[in-house]
Order: sequence, then C-alpha cells, then structure tokens
Amino acid sequence: MLAIFTVLHFLVDGICAAAMAAYAVKEPLLASIVYYFSLYNAIAFGTQWLTGWLFDKKENWIRYAFLFVLLTLGLGTQSALGIRTQTLLLGIGNSVFHVAAGSLVLRRYTTYKELGIFVSSGAVGLALGLNCIVGPYPFLFACAVLCAVVTRRLWRADIPEAVAVQTVLTNLSIDTVSDAVSSQKTLQTEAEGFCPPETPDSNSSTVPLRRLTGLCLILLLGCIVLRGFGSGGAASPYVMLFPCVFAAGKALGGVVCDRAGYPKTILFIFLLSFLALQLSGLLAAVLLVLAFNMTMPLTLRLVHWCNPRYPGMMFGLAAGCLLPGVFYKGFSIPPQGMAVLQFLCLAAAGWLLQKSVD
Repeated sequence: MLAIFTVLHFLVDGICAAAMAAYAVKEPLLASIVYYFSLYNAIAFGTQWLTGWLFDKKENWIRYAFLFVLLTLGLGTQSALGIRTQTLLLGIGNSVFHVAAGSLVLRRYTTYKELGIFVSSGAVGLALGLNCIVGPYPFLFACAVLCAVVTRRLWRADIPEAVAVQTVLTNLSIDTVSDAVSSQKTLQTEAEGFCPPETPDSNSSTVPLRRLTGLCLILLLGCIVLRGFGSGGAASPYVMLFPCVFAAGKALGGVVCDRAGYPKTILFIFLLSFLALQLSGLLAAVLLVLAFNMTMPLTLRLVHWCNPRYPGMMFGLAAGCLLPGVFYKGFSIPPQGMAVLQFLCLAAAGWLLQKSVD
C-alpha cells in the first residue's frame, strides 16, 4: 500500500497542478492567476488540519475518502465549471487525499522511511503538471485506477488504530527509538492490507502531552515553517531538477534516520548544509535544498508522536505550516541562520520528547 499511496501522491499533485496550469496559460491577467493559485494553496494546505480532525473522529469516513478525492479532482479538471469552482474542488480533493493517505501511513508504520517515501513524490507530479509537461487527464486516468484499488482494500480490512505508536513513545527514548522501531515488523505485510495493531499496554495508555510535548510541537512546527521558506523554487532552466532533489531529500531523510538514528541524522543534515554553504553555484543550491528536505519525515513523525491519537490532524497541522513560505515571498533569512535554526529546533524537540517519555 505504501507504493500505491506514493504513486497516488504523485498523481494527485499532478492533476491539481496541470488543471491550474491549463487555466493559467489562457488567463491574460497575472492578478487573477495569483489569486486563484493562492486560493488553491490556502484550501489544499490550510484545511488539512480540520479534514484530519474529522477523519480522526470518524475513522470509517476514510473508506470513502479516495472515491471522494477522485470525484472532486475529476470535476476540478472541467473548465466548463469555471475557475472558482475548479479551484475549490481541486483544493478540497487535495486536502482530503493528503490527510487520508498521510494518516494511514502514520497509523500503519512507526519508522521514518515510509513517511519520507510517501511525501517524496508530490513535488515531481507538481512540476510535471505546472510546466504543462503532462496534462490533467493522463494523471486522472491512472488516479482512478489506484483509487479504486485502495477503496477496495480499505473495505476489506480494518483501519489501523490511531494509537499504534504509543508503545514506542512510552518504552523508548528519542536516542534509541529509530534503531529499535526500524527492526520491528511493520503492522502488516503489503499483500494483507490494513489490520489493527496489538493493543498497547494499559500502563502506557496515556502519552504525556503537556508542557514538554507542547513546547516540542511548537519547535517542530517552527522547523516546518523554516523549511517552507528555505526549500525555494526552481529556476526556469531547472524545472525538473529541483523537484527531483526535493523528492530525493525527503526519501533520504527517512532512510538515514532509520539507519543512523535521530541525533546522527540531524547532525548529518546540519553538516550537509554547512558543506553546501562553503560551495557556490548550482551544486551548492542542490545540496542545501537536499538538506532542508531531509527534515520532512523527521518533523512529520515527531509531530505525530506529540499527539498519536490524532494522526490526521497532526499530519494536516504540519502541512499547514508550509503556507507562510507560499504566501510571504518577501521574507528572507540568511541560509546560514536557517541551517542553524533548523538544527537547534530539531535537537531541542528531540531532547524534550525524550524527557516527556522518560
């Protein structure tokens, strides 16, 4: 299922980007283009926390989510409905997909690499659609097939428990959690679909969420805001290079964290950023973007660990923190400062989370 969700992420972002690009190439007014793209981003990213909260409260709704996504995205590609309606439909469909698939990945796995792999493909689909390399209908056709497959499998299996990560939180510190959980068997094999995990110990039924985890959450969300400003956009000659770097960074961050552990990974990210800042030109930009994107699976996992009973809401909350980087293009911070701040936020969040579970 992880492979299907990863491909669907690529397709959903591709559909939305291609449909919006099809409007933009025909629209003579730049102000209108900016308005509708901003409206789309506000809906697609800004509503994910609310959509996630609803799915957390009504878990059975996830079974219908992918058919709903297909319906909204399919209608959103129809220019006859008008760009305002298209924008609303595409934004809602994108929001529902990200939260439904993201929360299932969070529920099913306890390691980092699955999150990194899942989120990695979206940037590539976005670039293909925005640059009109692929139109909306090839994306839509493939999306229809996979949505049908996912819906069928969800109807034949149970939704995983939202508190599956609880035993990891209560039994392990942040310094050892990556090595331990990476050796765990996943909650179920790919062929078997979704099954509920084992019921956690009664002694570990309450995850400490008060001051320490609250401050940890603030630090993690601040790190995501920084990444939203620091990931940057691709210059026109490199319309596909940087999206591929985004994807590689997200996947690499998860894999490295599972192999080396959380503390060594954030140190590696910091050193990679430092190396990039000693260079210049395209190589420096590629390494810096790679380093910034490596933090994504780390922040997603730890944000969920701050409140494991609400995977959909926490995934959506993390996604919403990318919005400032989308809307406030005038904000700038030296890359040296951004690298240091990211490292400090991640290190402090890890330390606080360890204290909260000790």
